[in-house]
Amino acid sequence: MSISGFNFSSNNGRTLENVAFIELKRRKKEVYYFSEKNECDFIIKDGARVIQAIQVCYNLNKEDKEREVNGLLQAMSKFKLKEGIIITFDQDEKLSIGGKTIQVTPIWKWLLISTQTKGI
Repeated sequence: MSISGFNFSSNNGRTLENVAFIELKRRKKEVYYFSEKNECDFIIKDGARVIQAIQVCYNLNKEDKEREVNGLLQAMSKFKLKEGIIITFDQDEKLSIGGKTIQVTPIWKWLLISTQTKGI
């Protein structure tokens, strides 16, 4: 017997994105997608004001780091945010780029921290 048509690794990023989206909606956050020259997965609004930009990727590696970071930075600049988040499967680091801070955080940590605090 052979099972074909399943490619688990290519779906990891999409699954992680879905987990983050479901959690944001569970918390009753107003969630939007941002796309201009680059894309950012989640823009969080509070009333008329954008309060957070979040990018999600399974693994922030050399092949996709520039695309993911640039999408987040563009959204942060557009909405005048000084901090942003990239949610990954297991990476944890802080990036400082052009006076802006990007926290790269594993999904498990983001889920735990954000349930214990009032913020995102």
